[in-house]
Amino acid sequence: MTGSSFKHLVAATAHFHRLVRAQLVTGSGLAHAQTQILGAARLAGLLMFRSFRIDTGALAPGMRVPSAEAEIHGARLREVLLATLHQLGHVLHRDDVDPHCMTAALSRLAFIEVHERLTLPVLAYLEHSPMGIRDAAVAAASATAGLIHDHAPAMPARQATALALHGFEEGLTTVPWPLASTCAAQLGSGALAHIKTMS
Repeated sequence: MTGSSFKHLVAATAHFHRLVRAQLVTGSGLAHAQTQILGAARLAGLLMFRSFRIDTGALAPGMRVPSAEAEIHGARLREVLLATLHQLGHVLHRDDVDPHCMTAALSRLAFIEVHERLTLPVLAYLEHSPMGIRDAAVAAASATAGLIHDHAPAMPARQATALALHGFEEGLTTVPWPLASTCAAQLGSGALAHIKTMS
């Protein structure tokens, strides 16, 4: 990775971290650790899914579609998560995580709600960034590690990491919901072209 690419990756990580902290809050505006951690991980997986060679035209939004690509790129997201956590002082291996926390039931937002709150602002950011969609997914995985670190007092890292791994898997195997009409209204035609290059 070149110095310029790394700079864009760091900037995107910080942006996605702030975005999740601002958008995935309760009705009273409070942060909920599990919702934010799972939400960021779902975003990472969903961004990576958009890079797959899967024709989603005949598939229902929200449908689960396991694939070899999901397994390959899921491993990359896991590596990024664990490496970033290590840099933040949380030395964990995949076998250290708490399997009881690998569940969406810990979140206060459904996956579609996370999608609705994060996808448009992420697409808007990427429309003005030179980074590709897979690098954006990596940045979201790094942001997930940052959120695990932030929320460590509320949820121990070994539990939060399990939750994040579940979020990756959900995002990597879930057909995105349509955004074309919403993007056209809120972001203009440029966003539509950008979505077409990502799907």
